[in-house]
Amino acid sequence: MDIKSFQTNLDLINFKFDKYTDIIKQNEEISKKRADIYQTDRNFHIISENESENYIGIKNNEPITSKKYKDYVIYSDNKDLLYYQGSNAYYAIPKDTDTNLLSKISLTDKMFLLNKNDLTDEKIVVKDEAYFIQKMLDDMIIEQTSFMLGKKLDQSYDVWHSLGFGRNYSYANKFSPNTGNYKADNYSNQNPLIPNSYYLNSYANSNLIDTKFGKAELFLDLAGDNDRLGVGSFSSNSQLFRFDSDGNGFVDKNDTYFDKLKIRAYDKDGNEIIKKLSEVVDSINLKDFIDSKSNALKKLEAQKDNYGTIEAYENSLQSLKDYNPYSIFKPEVRYESMNENDIKELSKLADEDGWIDASKLQGLANLAYAKQGVDGSYRLEELSYLGANSQTNSYANEQYSKFNSLYEDYMAEFEALNGFFDSYKQTASDEIMAEFGEMIENPEFKSTRMLKIESEFTAITGLNFTLENLQKVKDSFEKDRANTANMLKDTDALTAIRINKNGTFTLKFNSGREIIVNELYKDSGKAFDVELNLNAKFATSIELNQDIDLVVSAAKIQDKITGQIEIKSLKDLGVEIIKKLSNNKFALQTNDGKTIIIDQIYTRFMPNNQNDINLIDDKDKFYPKPLRIWV
Repeated sequence: MDIKSFQTNLDLINFKFDKYTDIIKQNEEISKKRADIYQTDRNFHIISENESENYIGIKNNEPITSKKYKDYVIYSDNKDLLYYQGSNAYYAIPKDTDTNLLSKISLTDKMFLLNKNDLTDEKIVVKDEAYFIQKMLDDMIIEQTSFMLGKKLDQSYDVWHSLGFGRNYSYANKFSPNTGNYKADNYSNQNPLIPNSYYLNSYANSNLIDTKFGKAELFLDLAGDNDRLGVGSFSSNSQLFRFDSDGNGFVDKNDTYFDKLKIRAYDKDGNEIIKKLSEVVDSINLKDFIDSKSNALKKLEAQKDNYGTIEAYENSLQSLKDYNPYSIFKPEVRYESMNENDIKELSKLADEDGWIDASKLQGLANLAYAKQGVDGSYRLEELSYLGANSQTNSYANEQYSKFNSLYEDYMAEFEALNGFFDSYKQTASDEIMAEFGEMIENPEFKSTRMLKIESEFTAITGLNFTLENLQKVKDSFEKDRANTANMLKDTDALTAIRINKNGTFTLKFNSGREIIVNELYKDSGKAFDVELNLNAKFATSIELNQDIDLVVSAAKIQDKITGQIEIKSLKDLGVEIIKKLSNNKFALQTNDGKTIIIDQIYTRFMPNNQNDINLIDDKDKFYPKPLRIWV
């Protein structure tokens, strides 16, 4: 009997070792190879006959029971063996494509396949190829979901739980002989996705979201099976900050994973209701989760006794006073144009040659300028001028080197993932393809590293991550390295500003770069429900009147009676023609013959269409989760 046929012939109930002596011998030879590869004296092939202890085998000179290592399968670098790791982090790597997964598993391993899951099982569970493929796919979903929700993996799930990531961290690492060995990279230090906890209000800390039908629980459903694995539940609404992929302060249809978010609620009879989030809300305004500074400081003060020393408390207090919870949103919803008075105050800091040393900007509002991206659109670039050293390498080469590393790292992940499934499907049975074919043919899984790189890509380019956009930036670098380098997020620091006589600004950086910009913007310290339309500043009057959407485009108008600033759509203002003026302003000509001069055109976010719950039929309303009373 050969190893390949062993799985279908093994009778654990009437198991006799002498019946399988040839198999044991084969297994012993394989185990010795494993020991040589591992350079260890570990016993892989000694099998216990002590049925009362339910021993399956001996590894590391310790007995292994079906309960303790119910899903464990050995892996090694032997090219003739299956490469698989458990106890709860499951992965399979066929070393070649001429045999299927089970044909590569040795005797001891196959006994695991057919043993009971635990002492409560009534019968032997056959852990066939479908079982392990399902485990592997589940693992990929669990780890991606956990990372996206900011959850650390449970200790019972992953041996690396304390580090906050699992073996799913890198596919390029996982699907290789070095699987399981974490490799450091440059994508681990992202800016916080959620505001400081003192600034989160009670709504943010609740796990019930308001919808037009009532309150509901949120969960992430990457696999489209209503979170069958039970890992996608939100612990609090604050986790929604992680899903604002475009950074505008709203979670809506424009965000990458909006269609993967679902809600769980209950009808008046206690029956569970599951819907897509998009079916019950149009958008969620994340600013509704942010508390006031005064409340944040009160919460910190209530924890004063926990700081140990007065100095530690006062340092935390000052840090919280300086903290801006809205800084997690993109600058286009936080910055305003510098007005004439702002520029006048800035000019007071200039030396006799007209230059303003960047060190004098400390303590003032952060500044930004408009930058054109690889796709031709404009975005705000926030200026950095604190604690940066002069660059010694060419700025263009530095930018190219960093992006190229990002590009190669991502493609290594993508090719490893698709390479594994491409290899596997060559030998997968018809039954396996019938059950898992869709996932095998079109794997949409993302390793932790892929998700981090996608976030980094958006941060440095201003583009939504797609493979097409990744390649677009790569091609742009190959065509014009210097120009493309200037289109990415600045990696150098501002050293000085000069206000030119024609009203423009010259920015000098520690890399040696000097650029001239038409306008500077300042951080407002808050976030608005509108976004600066920077493309309008660089469009011609013809382009503006042809392309602009008057419904979503808006202007800030001062009320003549109250003096308050209101945001009104260009359509509501009756705008018929837009003219660009030489001073970077706009003239709006309305249908009643008026002309309105404005500094900026904004894009407004359409309000959430939350119907009055009193107008919703009782049968459609959500009710509190029913209490289960056990007698």
